[in-house]
Formats: sequence, C-alpha cells, structure tokens
Amino acid sequence: MKNIEFSKPIINTKEVLRYTKKILLNNFPNEGEATKLFQKKIKKVLKSRYVVTTTSGTSAIFLALKSINVQNNDEVIVPNITFPATANAVRMAGAKLVLVDINPKNLLINIDSLKKKISKNTKAVIPVHVSGRGGNIKEIIKICKRKKIKVIEDAAEAFGSKHKKIFLGNFGDFGCFSFAPNKIITTGQGGVVVTGSKTNYQKMLKIKDQGRAGQITGGADKHVIDGFNLKFTNLQAALGISQLNTFNKRIKKLNEIHNYYKKNLIKNKKFKLFNFNQKHGELPLWSDIYCLDRNKLYDYLKKRKVICRLFWLPLNTLKPYKKSNKHFRNSHKLLNKLMWLPSSLALKTKDQKKICDLINNFYSK
Repeated sequence: MKNIEFSKPIINTKEVLRYTKKILLNNFPNEGEATKLFQKKIKKVLKSRYVVTTTSGTSAIFLALKSINVQNNDEVIVPNITFPATANAVRMAGAKLVLVDINPKNLLINIDSLKKKISKNTKAVIPVHVSGRGGNIKEIIKICKRKKIKVIEDAAEAFGSKHKKIFLGNFGDFGCFSFAPNKIITTGQGGVVVTGSKTNYQKMLKIKDQGRAGQITGGADKHVIDGFNLKFTNLQAALGISQLNTFNKRIKKLNEIHNYYKKNLIKNKKFKLFNFNQKHGELPLWSDIYCLDRNKLYDYLKKRKVICRLFWLPLNTLKPYKKSNKHFRNSHKLLNKLMWLPSSLALKTKDQKKICDLINNFYSK
C-alpha cells in the first residue's frame, strides 16, 4: 500500500518535453526567450505590471531587499512563524532581522506586535502569506505607507491566491513567489518577483545579472552596480509553462481538497482546521490544522501511510535567531500544535476519506 503524500507535483511529461525539445534544438538552455514567455504568462495570470524570474523564493526576497538598498543598520521585520528562508534572505542582504509575533487565528503577522517593533530604522516589513492566506495585507500596507516603510510580500505559498479579488503579491512594493516542488507550480527550484514600479523592475534586472546594463556579451559589458547571478533558465521555464497551461484546474483541485476537509473533519477544542476566505479568492495551497497531541497524531497517521508535514518551529527557538519567548507568546502557545495535512494535487477523494476517518477516530476516543 502506497503512502498518501503531503505534496506531490503534477507534471505532464509529454508537454514538458515538447517545450524542452525546442530549447535544446536552439542550443540555448540559459535564460532567454522561453524565460521571457514564462514571465509574460505569469504577468497575465497574476495581473502584475512587471515580473522578474530568479533562482528561488529566497533569492526573490533577497533581490527585492537589495533593490531598495538595505544597509547594515536597516531593520527588516519578519513574522516569528515562517520558513527560515524569509529570515535568511534578510541576513543575506546584510540587514538587521526583527521578529514579531503572529495572530493565532490565522498564523499571519500580529498587527499589535508589528506596531510595537517598528522603529526609525525599519526599512521594510515582510508579511508572509502562510498557506495562501493574506487577510491582513491591507492593514499592513496602511501602517507602512504612513511611515514610508517598504512592504515585500513573501507570497511563496500564495501563487494564485487573492485578497478581495486582487492577487496577493500585488499589494506591496514587491511580491515574491517560489516554484519549489511542493508549490502549485514548480520549476524544480526558482522564483519570481512582481512589482508595480518600473524603477524597481529595471534595477532588479541589473542586480540579478551581475550588475550589468545594456547589451550583454559576456565580455566587455558595462557593470553599473553591485550584482549577483540570480538568473533563471529556459529549461525551468519549459517546466513552468507546461503547468501554467492547467493552472485553473490546479486552483479548482486545491479548493476541492480544502472543502472536503472542512466538511468532513471533526471540530472540537483539541482539533481545528484553519480557515481561508475562499469567497474572496484565498487559495489553500495546503490545509493546516491546530491539534493537541500533534506529535502523537502525526505518528498515528504515519503508521497508517498518511504523511503529513509538521509546522515550522518559531524562528526565536532556532539557534541562528535565538530570543526569549517573552515577546512571542502566541508563537510559543502554538509550538508543537500545528501541522499540514496532505494537500497534493494528486490527492484522491478515497484517500481524503481515509485521512478524515483516521483523524476523527483519533479525536473521538
């Protein structure tokens, strides 16, 4: 009996090979015309003004930070519950990381905690759209706009998710996405930054390509600013394009998965499924749960071939970002109580029924 996996990409091999063959015949696997087509398609899907591909979701955040000239004394605010990549990008860019607590109802930035941590040195805030939720983004934008602070949306888990009919990633100065294997669209690794600013866009193009401007030859080029190699590839683009062709079906499937859990899972003080505002377009990339006896439930399901994913540890509990729990009470209360259920695009209804039956049995004892 096979495992029911947490996440599994859906890749149409025939479709990928069709695009890849053209790239290989042209003998240009590096970033080129296929990448431009991929960016154009993303621009159309997300209704974004400018799109820049990059090597990962982490480098997407890094690229956004470098384009606003973060310095050593600049502070960048990040929620305490997020994948460490968000914090790592801040460190990579040379800024000072400032952590804020989260809202236990939706796992997003706690607005009161955010207000307390903003200082004269705050250069940017990075809200993280956990599992595809971004319901507090307008409030964050309002606070930051008043104080002239940049907003960089970590939308790694929110490609295709909306807030009040507008795609997440388009609210802040930048929106950063990931195409890692467990996302709705994967290019193996890779990511994009979207922005509404032509200035930001043009600067990012230079930074991602070793600081070069003008005609690129690989030889006597003009290097006008500090830069890095954060380029995408045509081969990755081929993989991404093939999946964008079925994007609406993917969105429909993820909504169906979450709705099935919502309808069939037990609800009590020991167990709950976190909500999404699907009516306004929030897309559940993964269905996340609050559960007492989380570790026991995880082991119980694993023994029965159901593979879930434990939630990230709060950043303040990890060695690189170690801080007292004093200012992270919500994060601390949720420690070892959060988990993601299988949310694979390949998930079958019979498998979801098994998952729900097992969880309901576990919590009805």
